[in-house]
Amino acid sequence: MTWLQDIVGDFLLPEMEYVVRIVVAVILGGLIGFERELRDKPAGLRTIMLICLGACIFTIVSEVVGGPDWNTTRIAAQIVTGIGFLGAGAIIRDHQAVFGLTTAATIWAVAAIGMTAGFGLLVLATFGTLVILVALLIFNYIEHWVGERRDIQDYHIITTNADDTLDRVKILFGDSGLTTRKLSYHEEGSSLVFHLIAMGSKANHERLRAHFARSDEYALRHS
Repeated sequence: MTWLQDIVGDFLLPEMEYVVRIVVAVILGGLIGFERELRDKPAGLRTIMLICLGACIFTIVSEVVGGPDWNTTRIAAQIVTGIGFLGAGAIIRDHQAVFGLTTAATIWAVAAIGMTAGFGLLVLATFGTLVILVALLIFNYIEHWVGERRDIQDYHIITTNADDTLDRVKILFGDSGLTTRKLSYHEEGSSLVFHLIAMGSKANHERLRAHFARSDEYALRHS
């Protein structure tokens, strides 16, 4: 910080060090928040920036006002606990699906960036921000690519009731490159109604559904 000492002198140097930490926290939080804003996430630019800023200021306060006998990790530890409640509020459960886990994890990670900047570890905070951005940007495409190959869909199939019907249905899904995770069936008159949950690529799902649409042996029932 010798460059700051040349500008503002010894009197304001300690305060300027903390100002630099706060500015860095705002910039780093803003970078992550901007990515979240572009994706129209609930926790966007302002929210993420304020979380990073708040964590940084609390960390600085714990360092400044505590004195030599004060454990500076006391307030920092409460940040970790408090941010957990904030992240939990971003998680939404809708039937069997859970939304907002990435947003909650981002909130938690951004608080860590703010704390790191507050302790003056600016290089570490910057590197951590880059890692978070890589995880949010690049790994999003990897996750999408994997999801395209692990798509899970429900099937309700009506077909004739015969001794080998169950085996034929299993073979049909296997030959289509789909793995059945759940299978149940019941009789309706002279027909069998199958309920299957199958996993595989979207392309394989589309080919199988096209096969059902052309088939006189099978019919798909909308669930």
